[in-house]
Formats: sequence, structure tokens, C-alpha cells
Amino acid sequence: MKVKKLSLVLSTVVAGAALFALSGCSSNSSMDADIITMKGDTVQVSDLYSAAKEFPSMPTSTLLQNLTFDKIFEKESSIAKEATSKKVDAQYNKYKDQYGTQFESALQQQGFTTSNFKTYLKTQLLEQAAIEQDIAKTQYTTANLKTAWESYHPDVTAIVLTETTKDAATKAIASNKSDASKFDTDNAASKTTFNSTSTTVPTDVQTAAYKLKNGEISDVITSTSTSTGSTSYYVVKMVKTSDKGTDMNKYKSELQDVIKTEKMADTTYVSSVIAAYLKKNNVTVKESAFSSIFSQFTSTSSSSSN
Repeated sequence: MKVKKLSLVLSTVVAGAALFALSGCSSNSSMDADIITMKGDTVQVSDLYSAAKEFPSMPTSTLLQNLTFDKIFEKESSIAKEATSKKVDAQYNKYKDQYGTQFESALQQQGFTTSNFKTYLKTQLLEQAAIEQDIAKTQYTTANLKTAWESYHPDVTAIVLTETTKDAATKAIASNKSDASKFDTDNAASKTTFNSTSTTVPTDVQTAAYKLKNGEISDVITSTSTSTGSTSYYVVKMVKTSDKGTDMNKYKSELQDVIKTEKMADTTYVSSVIAAYLKKNNVTVKESAFSSIFSQFTSTSSSSSN
């Protein structure tokens, strides 16, 4: 199951040996020992044990990160409100509906169960809300909006055909030339509306589509998926094109979405936001075995500020 996550590069260094060493401590005082301290809260050995029982296949470093992030972000009311039980349930049901009868097996493939998946989703919603809040505060500048505006194209409606061979795509173009009306009717199910923020139509296909006038059909467009490496052959027939004009403010919301998508995928930016929260909350790792679990955020932040 491909769970939607932040573009947050979490540490995968498993401190298994250290956890094993801690497991030798059986006294209550040891279970109450602080692993991580922060303003107004701590992550103790007992917290780590509880998390490890709930997520037995998750790296220890990730468990500690998630425990820390939960405590930090839940203190921020503007962030916590984005991860209420109601919103967690809604996200959970979205995935459940998407995968149907395969839901539980899909969870198992990712090391989750139906019981701990909601806990995981809450952490993800908290992290996402923290990043989105910073984006809204710092990234919707006039300069960034103008940059997004340069490549933005508003909604167009077109017939978008996907073929597995160039020959099949070429034949589709020929059928339109032979009888355009029949082509439109036969391919009505492939009519779609998209803009430059859409992810359903490949970027190179969009680029070719925006050059077409109403009623025009493209040449064969070859597109290779960056995720699968497979090549597909597209044919686009424009139904209703559009021109964005000169008023950028008319599309301000869409341009903000462009900026948000780009920044959420920018691991350097995301790490710098996390680093700022760690610093703000004076997060300190007390257990030397886990001393480097936040280094990726602090080092990224330092390098990006130079």
C-alpha cells in the first residue's frame, strides 16, 4: 500500500543494539528515564517500549522521532486541530474505501495493522499540518507567486488517449482525420479536464496539449513514467482550450497550490521547518545511543542557511 506521506526523509538507522541494552533495565526508575527532553515534556524509556509494541517493525529511530513530533505538534493548537479523531477517521476510511477487500493485506505489506494505522495517520497529519502552516506563513510571497504564474496554465478540456504502441496512437490520429465526429463519440469516455497543477496527465503531454486550438489533434506524444520507467504513447484532441490572461490574482488559490506542492516535495525545506521546531522546543537527546536521530534535520538546516 502506498501510503501518502510527507516528503520527510526520516532516519532509518535502527538503534537495535541500544534498545536491547535498555531492555536490560527492569526497575521502575529505569523505565522512567528520559531519552529525549523538550520544553514541557519528555520521551521516556516506557514511551519507547509502548511505541515498539504498537509498531514492532518500525525502526527505533523513527519511533523516537514520531514520539517527539507528536508531543511538539500537539502543543500547537493550530496544528493539533488538523489531526483530530474525526479527521484521522476520515483519512482512515479514505484508504479503506480505496483498497476495499485488500485493505488489511495492503496494511500488512507496509507493516501496519488496522489498530495501529490510525496512530500512524495522526502523526502524518500533524507533520503535514506543521509544514503546510509554515508554507502559508512564509512561502506565498509575491516573488513565488510570480514564478508559479510563469508556468501556470488554467483548465482545458480534451480527449486524452493512452496507447501502449506508437502504431496504435498513429491509427487513432488517422481515425480522427477520417471521421472527426465519430472519433469524438467513440472516445467520449477519455474526455478530461486538467490544468498545469494536475497529476493525472503527464507534464510533457500537457505541454503539447496547451499548444492546440479547439478541434485540433496532436501528433503522437511519447511519455516515459519516472516512477515505472514504462513508455506510453498519447494522442490529445483539444475540446475547449483557455488563456490565462494577465490577471495573476484571478488564479491566486491555484498558484498557492502549486507552491505548496513544490515545497512539500522539497526535502531541504521540510527538514529546515522541522529543525526550527526542534530548536524552538529545545529538543535534547539524553541517551547517547540515539544522539544522531535528529542530525539530518539540524545538518540540513545549517547547510541551507549558509
